[in-house]
Amino acid sequence: MRLILGLLLLATFALPAGAEVVKWTDTQGRVHYGDRPPADNAARATAIRGTVSVGDGITALPDAAKSSSSASDEFAKAVMVPRKGEVWIYTTPSCGYCRAAKDYMRLKGVAYLEKDISANAVNKAEFRAMGGRGVPVTLAGSQRLNGYSEEAFSAFLKSAGL
Repeated sequence: MRLILGLLLLATFALPAGAEVVKWTDTQGRVHYGDRPPADNAARATAIRGTVSVGDGITALPDAAKSSSSASDEFAKAVMVPRKGEVWIYTTPSCGYCRAAKDYMRLKGVAYLEKDISANAVNKAEFRAMGGRGVPVTLAGSQRLNGYSEEAFSAFLKSAGL
């Protein structure tokens, strides 16, 4: 009984906390998101209200986008392109091809950001907004690969400059 009570108490403290998210552009024109902008005044910063996916630290969904599916789709399309040199892979835990793709990238020393669509609603919304139907879907810059085969994945990473 004490164990159950302890777990319930722990779950209560694990509830998400609200925090302000700020979007800023650095002097090189790159966009960043975080809880506070850098100290120098050279960056232009604006506060973002809405839902933020802390799993990837990049995706922010404004309040206006939550009220309309088309606005949500448009916003997701606008932010779901990895920067040059980044690789994002949309996965689910039970996907064998996802595991094979991640193993291949680890073997080749390619860093990637995993976006589990079963565990994160924002990742799932991004996946749907880009017309994803099956996993894995891998993005590298403007390149996209649906599914996994070693040959296709090798060519995909090479064409993305990785």
